[in-house]
Amino acid sequence: MINPELIVGMLFMAAMKKNEAIEILGVERFSCYMGYGSSFRFTGDYLDKKPLDSRGRRKTKIVAIDALSNAMIRQFEVECLIRETNKAFCGFFDPSKNKCYLKNFQEAFFKEHFDGEDNEAIDMSHNNCSVNNATSAQAESPLVSSPSMDCDTSTLGFNGHLTNEICQNETGIATGNWGCGAFGGDLELKTIIQWLAASQALRPFIHYYTFGDAALQRLEQQVSQWILLHRWTVGDLWNILVEYSSQRLKGKTNVGFFNWLLPQQAYSSDDHYMSE
Repeated sequence: MINPELIVGMLFMAAMKKNEAIEILGVERFSCYMGYGSSFRFTGDYLDKKPLDSRGRRKTKIVAIDALSNAMIRQFEVECLIRETNKAFCGFFDPSKNKCYLKNFQEAFFKEHFDGEDNEAIDMSHNNCSVNNATSAQAESPLVSSPSMDCDTSTLGFNGHLTNEICQNETGIATGNWGCGAFGGDLELKTIIQWLAASQALRPFIHYYTFGDAALQRLEQQVSQWILLHRWTVGDLWNILVEYSSQRLKGKTNVGFFNWLLPQQAYSSDDHYMSE
């Protein structure tokens, strides 16, 4: 709606497979807005001042990824978790870092199958990239710049071979409640899935638009700080998410992921973060 070229572009976009995303370059924004979903409103004209590339296109990149629709409780099954994480990774994939992706998985495969018995094997499906930094913001509010958490080669699992040139690309991800409207996705689950995918894709940061949703109020000041405090890797957080989802499926818990993850002792009565 705010980039009307996309409405026409939908006529030429094929239905995506599970391992596909659609990348759209050069679209221009024409409208200001407020709200989300049923509260979405036009608030005036927007003058897009983004610079142009050599072909006269705005230096804008939008990625389309289709979430599972009406998965309900099934979205907590491992198969669905993998599907959504892979789909988000396809969208967040950075071609300039393809060699890093390949090197990461090759080293994990080598350690699992060929290293000596004294070395701990690394599951290829549980990568040891560090979880990157994240900030949350309401729609149309100023974005806070977040420093990269992934430029420290000691936490990436590349044995120090990741060069500084890779970290100079500061293109992060701006996203929101993906698949959590009419598609019925769980807000907290999809937040973590997108964060995992962005970290695995070596994106330096992710700006998450909460649109003022009450369930996500603790995302930046509590949840992200708790995760970063423990220096969990993508694999660590993935295993935690799988364990939580298993408990949801078995009826052992009905609370949201954030309440399940955070110890009550970690917070004071005025809801400010307290480190251990």
